[in-house]
Amino acid sequence: MEQMRRNLKRVVWILAVLILALVVRLFWIQILGSEDLKQAVCDQSLISLQGANTRGLIYDRNGLPMVADHKRYLYIIRKKDMDFQAAKLLASADAEETGSGGDYYVYSSRKYKKTIGKKLCEKYNAYILQASCRYQDHQTAANLIGYVNQGDSSGAAGLELMCDRQLSKSCRRLYAAADVKGNLLPGRGLIAESGKNGGRGEVRTTIDKKLQEEVETVMAGYEDDCAVVVIKKSSGDVLAMACTPAFNPNDISGHIARSQNELLNKATQGEYAPGSVFKIVVAAAALEAGIPADQKFCCTGSVTLGSLEVRCKTGGEEGHGTIGMQEAFAQSCNSYFIQLGQRTGENKICEMAKKMGLGKRALKKYPQQSTGHVMTDQECSGAGIGNLSIGQGQMLVTPLQIARMTAIVASDGVDHGAHILLSEKTGKRRILSKNTARQIRSMMCRVTEEGTAQNMGLVDPDGSAAAAVKTGTAQYGRQEDGNSYGWLTGFTPCKNPEYIVTVFAGGSDRTASDAGPLYRRIVKYLNSHYD
Repeated sequence: MEQMRRNLKRVVWILAVLILALVVRLFWIQILGSEDLKQAVCDQSLISLQGANTRGLIYDRNGLPMVADHKRYLYIIRKKDMDFQAAKLLASADAEETGSGGDYYVYSSRKYKKTIGKKLCEKYNAYILQASCRYQDHQTAANLIGYVNQGDSSGAAGLELMCDRQLSKSCRRLYAAADVKGNLLPGRGLIAESGKNGGRGEVRTTIDKKLQEEVETVMAGYEDDCAVVVIKKSSGDVLAMACTPAFNPNDISGHIARSQNELLNKATQGEYAPGSVFKIVVAAAALEAGIPADQKFCCTGSVTLGSLEVRCKTGGEEGHGTIGMQEAFAQSCNSYFIQLGQRTGENKICEMAKKMGLGKRALKKYPQQSTGHVMTDQECSGAGIGNLSIGQGQMLVTPLQIARMTAIVASDGVDHGAHILLSEKTGKRRILSKNTARQIRSMMCRVTEEGTAQNMGLVDPDGSAAAAVKTGTAQYGRQEDGNSYGWLTGFTPCKNPEYIVTVFAGGSDRTASDAGPLYRRIVKYLNSHYD
């Protein structure tokens, strides 16, 4: 009897321990471990949807979305159901594979074709969902915005990389829900997994989307490398920035494989000789050094510097004769500016170039930028002063740097910097005296009215200049090859500047005249839409 009592007691204790263990387990399942278990179940029943937008939005200055402003259709089909005919149907729907995971393929298309969609659903058990896609194939401001890594949707270039921390505050992954057998659950829609930081990240840029689209339309027919920058004078805000050839952010691997430099942002990364647009710097350095605008030199058609002979391409065989700075600037006389450069001195010219933003990055924190190159003392020695004075030799600039330089002149000598985010604080610094800046502005108006740009269609019917400019044609490569590209930089309106426009026209045999049609159309749009 005593033995039975001990056995019964032992059984009771065992049952009590088991019940306690069960209670503890249930408590962990229901309370402590519920989130882990939910996540485990969720991970087993979710299908990752690559190609859908999963990041914070990038807006223009007026609140218009620059990305994720259109819908795409996502086709989800089980791998076991996929065959040749299904692939043909997807191709007919212009659907491209955006990823696969587990038992499913995921395809994406811009448009939905009802007949094809019905066949895919009925014959292949496909599911079709509508979701916002981050990029269009012809994405506005693609080179400026950049792109994301396909693997984890983190920023890889451009604004996507620069602002990745902010943009990553949004959802990082998007899923469709499935049951334990792998069948999609109708009516569940899309499930978003929040990013690590939580919240909705967004970025507001200085870009004017409508102007940006117009600039890209104007550039569409240009076959060679080209870059355009438009800046607001009073703030340094970049209103538009574009280059050709553009790229498709949905096909980054294809662009990398082709290696045709589509991913290069020519406006911020392209380094080019400035040619005669650099005469703005030379004139500024001379005027600030006390050399008057009526200083005269004689142009005989060429200047000889040691063994180097530099022709004045606008003065003909006889040259311009004796002329002052205003006329020489308007006619872009090489002979005059080489003599002016010798009188001013290479140190003052290079110092002025650096003060006006050349030789350093123009945008704060933007990743894809080049510094260009301001010539060294050694490079300026001997005949080098001749190359320096006309923007040739080792002098290299980016289109954005030239736009910023031009903005300083248009702003009465004050540098507002260059900004791509509205959140950036606008600082300003005086670079030139007001008198110097206004003298150069007057010279740039003269270029349009009677100088090298007088036949570019920038003169209003009353004979006044619609925009003030400086033209430039720069040689590159071997001199005997005759390769060149063109520049046009200036501001509009001519008398009371509001907008700075810089156009770089690349190619094998381009001049400032090739930049003219692009410049004219952009100025016309600005003057008609932004009075």
